[in-house]
Amino acid sequence: MSKRTILALIGLAAALAAGVAAFWLRPPPGGPEPALSPAAGLAEPAEPAPPLIAAEPVAPPQPLAPPAGESVIAQPPLPEKPPAPLNKAERLAQLHETFRALAAGDPKTALGAARQLTNDVERETALLALVTEWSHGELNSPRQRAWAVANYGLEAGLGLELSRNPELAVLWANELTEGPGRAMMLQQAAGALLDSDPAAAFALSEQLTAGDRRQFLDSVFANWAQKDTDAALQWAGQLSDPGERDAALKAIQSVAPVGIGAELRQQDGYPVINRLLPGTQAELSGQLRPGDRIVAVAQGDNSFMDARGVALNDIVNAIRGAPGTLLQLQVLSADAPPGSSPRTVSIYRGQIKFKR
Repeated sequence: MSKRTILALIGLAAALAAGVAAFWLRPPPGGPEPALSPAAGLAEPAEPAPPLIAAEPVAPPQPLAPPAGESVIAQPPLPEKPPAPLNKAERLAQLHETFRALAAGDPKTALGAARQLTNDVERETALLALVTEWSHGELNSPRQRAWAVANYGLEAGLGLELSRNPELAVLWANELTEGPGRAMMLQQAAGALLDSDPAAAFALSEQLTAGDRRQFLDSVFANWAQKDTDAALQWAGQLSDPGERDAALKAIQSVAPVGIGAELRQQDGYPVINRLLPGTQAELSGQLRPGDRIVAVAQGDNSFMDARGVALNDIVNAIRGAPGTLLQLQVLSADAPPGSSPRTVSIYRGQIKFKR
């Protein structure tokens, strides 16, 4: 065999050996495996890893106290979650209970809180809660309250419920009302003060304008005359101003007139005596009885005026007059037979007086 042939066979054997080695050493289809260290086949199998154990909860780290002498800036607290919004019914119920509680405290504070409410329904709820508590539930009828609110406004209309408590009524008037409503509240408060402190009652007029003051005084004197006419007359007589004195007497006599004390009604065109007021000239004279028909009226010794068909108000004005003056009446008794002649009754007028 020639030397060239031998070299060719040696090269062929080397190529074949290289191909076999490449076949056995190629990586598996899933990707290359990590290279093994030369001693990998001699190593002992590794011990299994210990099982995982859930860690105990760890408290958040506490801030370190600042060194002595150093100032610390306080962090603002986190805002609380806002409460869920209330519906209208819940809001009104909450207001009612809130103002019931306020009624047990300082009245001025309670009225100030009510004054801050701008919604009319909410303010009415609050104010009604206050007057209910302060009046202990002794309220006027709903119809009277509605009339007062319609004529004087919400605040004054509800405040009139407190007229039996003058101190609270005056505070309410000064804190919540103005104009005619305020004047009316002060009038009602003065009326309640007349029995215990007339001076304080009339002093309330100083809080009013000149126009409201005249109406206030007239109202107070008329109110007093219905309760205690003598006391009202005595107070009016002490007034130094002649104009005020005359006005006071006129107010008193609008409810407690100078007359004979007979209450009249109209029947078949004639004035008929309905009742005689106790202690008056008509009762004390013994000449008149309920049911008597007045057919004519005369002033003093003047001629008689026929009373038939005359307006009842005109007959009343004819019967009234100055104290001590003479009035003559022609009267038919209630049980007089048809065709009877009237009898003449002479009575001197006097101041009608009430005492409750």
